[in-house]
Amino acid sequence: MRTLAFVFMLLISSFALAQSTSQWVTLKGKAPEYAGYSLVMRKVVNPISREEADLMVLHVDEHGYFQQQIELSNVVYASIDMGRFLGYIYLEPGQTYELVLPPFQPRSDAERFNPYFVPEVIELGIANEEAQVLNKRMKRFDEQLSTAYNENAVRVFARSDVQRANHIIEGLDSITKGCDYLQEYSRYAYGELLTLAYKRNKRMAMHLTFSGDSINMFMPAFIKSFNTLFKGFFTYYFSSNRGDALRDAYNQGATFDSLSYLLQKDTLFANHELADLVLMKGMYDAFYSGRYDEERIIQLYRQAAETGSRPDIRNIAQGLHRKVTWLRTGSAAPPFTLYRLDGRERSLSDYEGKFVYLNFMHTSNHTCRQELELLNVLSKQMRREMIIVTIIMDEDPTAAQKLVKENKYKWDFLHYIGMPKVVSDYRIKALPMYFVIDPSQKLRLVPAPSPTESFAPIFMEAQRSYRYEQLRKDRPSEKSIYDF
Repeated sequence: MRTLAFVFMLLISSFALAQSTSQWVTLKGKAPEYAGYSLVMRKVVNPISREEADLMVLHVDEHGYFQQQIELSNVVYASIDMGRFLGYIYLEPGQTYELVLPPFQPRSDAERFNPYFVPEVIELGIANEEAQVLNKRMKRFDEQLSTAYNENAVRVFARSDVQRANHIIEGLDSITKGCDYLQEYSRYAYGELLTLAYKRNKRMAMHLTFSGDSINMFMPAFIKSFNTLFKGFFTYYFSSNRGDALRDAYNQGATFDSLSYLLQKDTLFANHELADLVLMKGMYDAFYSGRYDEERIIQLYRQAAETGSRPDIRNIAQGLHRKVTWLRTGSAAPPFTLYRLDGRERSLSDYEGKFVYLNFMHTSNHTCRQELELLNVLSKQMRREMIIVTIIMDEDPTAAQKLVKENKYKWDFLHYIGMPKVVSDYRIKALPMYFVIDPSQKLRLVPAPSPTESFAPIFMEAQRSYRYEQLRKDRPSEKSIYDF
């Protein structure tokens, strides 16, 4: 009975949200410590990969003041990267927020390139009381659910204690009354608790969490529960009786639309949008498992980007296709335009027609400095075969300028600050990092070996392979040796 009432309530709230119109949201405040900085506010645009996109930019003037507006039609969860802090806030249409930012603590270079560094997540301060209501209620709900989950998780899981899980849910439901967004959020948030309670009936946990005629796939609670409940979906579903037809169709090369249609025959996935999303989640985990044909999954994402059930689904498919093909051998190298240490501009396209040994370095890194000496040797020995390009990751290029001048290095040294996006484009998580880009501007070795890892013979083999491919591509129309 509780479930039916909840679903009915969700339908009403979903209709109300669908009918909402766009309203302006204003963010303003004073933060002298951030004077001169531009703070980028972002939101999640892909619930599977958790890819983010810019929502707005808060430009802090020389006196520390900032004010910006954006038009929103529904509640949006947004975050701001502030160095060692990651601030978050729920933005309501029509609301004005007087933000209170934490003390400015930039990341050190070591933290910026530490793949395990995680900024401290904090709630952004809101000075005006009328704008605090939703964020306070969201925080209260999350804290109480987290406490109840931690105190009861072992018991609920060990005993498959559905009664205890429902008791916790009923106790928390009182917090959500009168707020459509929080009521929908709470249903998704209960997903992990229900997974413990229904450990022998995963379908029931999925049903209670994701039933309904619509889904809000960008809610933080949806993203967390969705990725938990549908983790490794192909392995789970293909081995069940219900998944036989989908597994066979997948193995026989069916299109994305056909696979989605088959999945929708299962009443649990009757919602077309949910079926598409679950299918893409299954493909995503399968791709990175190493047990499925990667080219097949890439093809399916390409199809989903064209024929998905709605624009959001097609955008998600495009993002996943981009992610699984990004920095893939044979794909286009991410372009960049940066400044040399002497101030002259250089773009990746300037090196077209030549092999490029691209590397990312920091002058304070001992390994980087050692390998610069080996790169100097390579630059002399292999100057006819390739060009070396080094991107310096120091925040201040002064040390790099001195190092290059003292050692008389002759290749291009570029500074990343002219286009910081180059760091994420090449997914730099540790230094040094190397890539080989071929004359057609495609990635040939990803990652490439360092100068200490037998680079020369590996590069020469890659070079021969590229030239052979070009010969085959440009072979004459008459019969040649390649026809035998």
